Amino acid sequence: MLEFIRCALEAEGVAHARPPRWEVGDDWYVTARPAMDGLRIAEKSIELLCAPGLHSPTTAYARALNQAVWQERDEGNLAERLEPFKAEFLALARRSLA
Repeated sequence: MLEFIRCALEAEGVAHARPPRWEVGDDWYVTARPAMDGLRIAEKSIELLCAPGLHSPTTAYARALNQAVWQERDEGNLAERLEPFKAEFLALARRSLA
């Protein structure tokens, strides 16, 4: 679970640093690709190792991060768009640890 949280925060940083235009192989992509690969692996680890109820919010948060990194942005605030997914994941993660 800690690895997923670490990877999610790294992906969030990559999303915030995303330039308006990027190409495969540029400096941002060279950072973004391994960050997103790590997030995907960590997401699958949650599915395999954690309580079943944690998988859905983990996947939703990972998908939101994936869209934030790779898809075109609208004018909205990135942190505000990600917060509901992050909050739901963290709430269920806390409960699963209790």
